[in-house]
Amino acid sequence: MKKSYLIAIASLVIITVTGCSKTSDYSPAAGASGEDIFKAACIECHKDAAPKIFTFTADSANPATIQKAIANGNMAMPKFPNITDDALNKLTEYVLNNSEKQ
Repeated sequence: MKKSYLIAIASLVIITVTGCSKTSDYSPAAGASGEDIFKAACIECHKDAAPKIFTFTADSANPATIQKAIANGNMAMPKFPNITDDALNKLTEYVLNNSEKQ
């Protein structure tokens, strides 16, 4: 009994520390705007963020950090490997333009 409890706790810690291993199969429609992509792929988890999506520190308010999170996922956020190129740039711009920077 104790061994299975410890295994469950260890698994939870590993998942929490390494992030979510889920991958989303969402693919944006051709020509979709950053807002369209956000509403289709992100709003389910980030709907309570209005009027600003996120609050970024000065170090994290940049395209590279946001694009890394989208591509690789983080914590509970899945990876979005099908959001690439122009769609990734549009989504990144939308997130930055609609977030607070500290």
